This record gives sequence, structure tokens and C-alpha cells, in this order.
Amino acid sequence: MLWLLAAVFLDFGYIQLFKLGQRRGYAAPVVVSVNYLTIGIVPGLYLLVWGSWSVPPAALVTGIVSGAVFLASMLALNHALRVLPVGPVLTTFRLSLLAPLAIGVWLWQEPLSPLQLGGLVLAGIALALMSAGPGANSALPVRKIFGLLAAVFLLQGLCTTAIRSVHYQGLDVYILPYIVLAGLTAGVLGFAYIRLRGIVLTAPAVRLGLGLGLYNALALPVVMTALGHWPGTIYFPVTGCGALILDNLCAHFFWREKLTPFAIAGAVVAALALVLIID
Repeated sequence: MLWLLAAVFLDFGYIQLFKLGQRRGYAAPVVVSVNYLTIGIVPGLYLLVWGSWSVPPAALVTGIVSGAVFLASMLALNHALRVLPVGPVLTTFRLSLLAPLAIGVWLWQEPLSPLQLGGLVLAGIALALMSAGPGANSALPVRKIFGLLAAVFLLQGLCTTAIRSVHYQGLDVYILPYIVLAGLTAGVLGFAYIRLRGIVLTAPAVRLGLGLGLYNALALPVVMTALGHWPGTIYFPVTGCGALILDNLCAHFFWREKLTPFAIAGAVVAALALVLIID
């Protein structure tokens, strides 16, 4: 249980740090790319000094593919947040946990009791309620809106599925090399994107990216260890609902944002969902 609780609080902390960058107007591609590059370099240096770089081909391929998907997901999310209302985008991003859940049950035969299934349904409702909020109407055609939201859902779902697959491929002992490969891949591709788009590297954005990278270099091993101890049918809804409850509370008490009736209702439903899921 401690690993699961740690994963919830670490996910919450990452959200708040990323939100800090958005509030200050930092270029998200810069923050994200520096973050990923730092994630790759820090544990990489540790392995060079105290560890081993001997990894099987499966870990190599999974790490590289994961890194490419991680970056694509963050860029899609950032673009969607620029052109669409925040509520639908965040709802789609959070509900993407349904992808690894479904794959876990279908492909890896993860356990799912009737009570937990009811909890998952409530978790989906809770996430939608807590993510909902006022936002400007988008001027984009419906087809493009659907395409953007579908991209956010699928890419983030692939990210979490890739992380989950490490355990089922028997690669738990190669968690650090996996993180290094994923981080370096995402970071290098991210800087290539920055160069192509002509985005300026500003010192504050780079500093925040470094801070996020150091944070995640410590958080990711905890998250992946928690996934090794808990099935995805419990891990993903618990961390998703738990982190979003904390995010809404922090938004109200720290960021001074109004806590909407939807958010309050969502928090109540989420609490009930967590009771059913962990039961």
C-alpha cells in the first residue's frame, strides 16, 4: 500500500510543478524536453558509476519506443490545451487510463471483480466530473476536435500501457535502463522538435525542466515498483482519482481557483470508487 500511496502523491507533485510552468507562461516543449533529457541522464550517470548497462533487446526496444510515445503524448496534450477548452482535454487525458486497464484484463488476465468493475465505472464518472469546468467554445470543426481528443486519449493510453508492459515482459530488474532509454529518446526527439519549430530556450523554462527531470528521475522508479506490486486494475484508477482529488484541493486552497460543484461531486464519487476498487 505504501508504494501505491507514494505513486499517488508523486503524480500529484508532478502535476503541480507542470502547472507552475503553465502559470508562468513557459514554453511547454522546452520544459518537457529538458525534463525527459534529465530523466535519461541522471539515472544513466548512476548506472555508469554503480550499475550495469547490460540490457536485453526487449528492454532496449521498449525503452526507445516508450520515449517516442511519451514525447508525442505530451506534445499532443499541449497542442490540445492551446486550441480546446481545458475541461474536455483533461477529461480525455485522465480517462485514457481505460486503455491500459482494458489491455491488462484482456492481454495479461489481470484480476477484476464485479465490485472493482463498479468502482472503475464510478472512477470514470469521477474523473469526468473533476476535470469538467468552464471553458471557451472551440472554433474548430467537430471532426478536428474529435481527432485531437482521440489523439490525446490513444497516445496517453499507449504511454501507460508501455510502462505497464515492462512488468509483464519480465523486465522489472531493468527498470533503470528502461527509464534512461525512454528519457534520452524523448529528450533528443524533443530538442529536434524545438529546433524545427524555432522555439527559444529560456532560462526559467530550462530550470523548471531540470527540476521536473530530477523529480521524475526519483518518481518513476517508485511508480514502476508500485506497478510491479499492484495490478493495473487497481493502480491506474487509484492513482488517477487520488491525484486528481489532491489536484482539485490544491487548486482551491493554493492556486485560489474556485472549486466547482462538479469537482466536489467528483471528489465524493471518487472516494466511493476507491473504496470499491481497493476492496
